[in-house]
Amino acid sequence: MNCFLKLSFDWVRMMQYELEGFGDICYFDHNIKKIVYDSADHALEAYMFMQMHEMEIHKWIESEKAHHDLGELSLYDWVSNYSSNFRKYWKSTHRFVE
Repeated sequence: MNCFLKLSFDWVRMMQYELEGFGDICYFDHNIKKIVYDSADHALEAYMFMQMHEMEIHKWIESEKAHHDLGELSLYDWVSNYSSNFRKYWKSTHRFVE
């Protein structure tokens, strides 16, 4: 799978997961192609939840590779290697109504 298709698939997967979990406080705006939250507080709550979800996935994958639970070490690894990209992704795909 080329990198663009993987990125597109990951983006769609994340959007679907997020809308299923937070659909009562957000919606997908087709005009701007972003998820829009009804307040900054709700957007922050969803951001933190989604970030922790991604960190837990990373922990599980890396622990499986190592054949034992890496615990907090894998979470620190995610923060240092992926949190910046996650923040950029979030800013490019989300808004909140003030």
